[in-house]
Amino acid sequence: MRRPNGSQNRFLSGAAGLLALCLLFCSCQRGQEDAVVIWSDRAELASCVELFNATHDIKAVLVYKDSVSRSLPPARDEVPPDLVIGPWLKTSAVKKHFSPAEKFFSQNKLPKQIFYANMLAYGSSGGTQYLLPVSFNLPAVVFGEENAGYIKDSHILTLDQIWEADADFSREDDKGVYQKMGFAPSWDEDFLYFAAKAKGAAFAESESTFSYDRNALDSAVKYLQNWTLSNHTSSAAEQDFMFSYLYKPESEWLSEGRSLFTYMNSREFYTMKGDSDSGLSFRWVSTGRGIPVEDDMVCMGMYKRARNPNKAEVFIEWFFREDTQKAMMERSRDMALDTKEFGIAGGFSSIKNVNASLFPSFYHELLGNMPPEEQLVLPEVLPARFAIFKERIIIPFLVENCQAEQAEENKPVKEHKSLDGYIADWSRQAF
Repeated sequence: MRRPNGSQNRFLSGAAGLLALCLLFCSCQRGQEDAVVIWSDRAELASCVELFNATHDIKAVLVYKDSVSRSLPPARDEVPPDLVIGPWLKTSAVKKHFSPAEKFFSQNKLPKQIFYANMLAYGSSGGTQYLLPVSFNLPAVVFGEENAGYIKDSHILTLDQIWEADADFSREDDKGVYQKMGFAPSWDEDFLYFAAKAKGAAFAESESTFSYDRNALDSAVKYLQNWTLSNHTSSAAEQDFMFSYLYKPESEWLSEGRSLFTYMNSREFYTMKGDSDSGLSFRWVSTGRGIPVEDDMVCMGMYKRARNPNKAEVFIEWFFREDTQKAMMERSRDMALDTKEFGIAGGFSSIKNVNASLFPSFYHELLGNMPPEEQLVLPEVLPARFAIFKERIIIPFLVENCQAEQAEENKPVKEHKSLDGYIADWSRQAF
């Protein structure tokens, strides 16, 4: 596989970010009881916390947690957080870990209308707001601008439109060997997962691992198999082409014109592109019902047993101001680190006007290209361990079952393990 799993590529701050994080932690460790303690898996927030500390008498300390959603409650000898910022926080247990955030709206400290309405609703449970949305990413296909003639829509593409563009672009030689191939589903595991969601697989939290729509998942598998058989003959042909031509960085092989698309999210695109005039463009990818927000949407919540709730409120109010987020983005740009950071905590802001007014000045392709609020579709409520479930259960199932080869007479069709079989195998190994 060209890109094994998106989670391995999305920790964008790298060594520089971790160094800043460690320095910040060490400098504030002694004063943790008085400081606002923030738990997060977003090393990009080290710069944000430094900015807060430089402008306030109240101080904050950022404590890195590889998985904040699975770190609650704190260990007995651990300093508890005041704030938690990260993905996978919206679970059935959200009320057990977080304090209500209603006071910010009732006291007009944070006007509700500054947020995307559906993202704000995502952070509520039983009619009470517990989480505040921070940032999000969107799925996209990226292509070289010289191939824009194959793209029929100027903003959004559906799966069917990507299929059609791939078919128009792909070419075999007289020996049946592909010299050009638009896009193959088997090249990218995250795309397989996106297609499954787009077809209604409806992965969601359940008591054991996760629930899903079996019929919709079967439909997605057949759709992806038919894509391969219709456009590229077989999965083997797709893999042969990938190993022959797609071994360079994506920005290079897209510009060479051998392939039309690569799949990635907004964070990955702007991290790859940086400030250069790369000759690359993108289109958001829609399910047909809207553009799905990536599962790992980042939220913020105040821990129920926070030691410094009043100070934490000061940080929250400061964080969600437009001028604060502008300063955060300017600081990230001006620091000129070796690794590029995207937006707010690695994504688009949950504040509508920040995306509409500020982001295009930092990312010029977004001018007139930010999807309207009604186009954004929020993820299902997912378990805290869903990133693990996706990597170890769902992706292996999709990789195996979406393989497609031309049927041969008298050759039996290979049976593949069901998703329930993968779940059962994982449960036996885990427990």
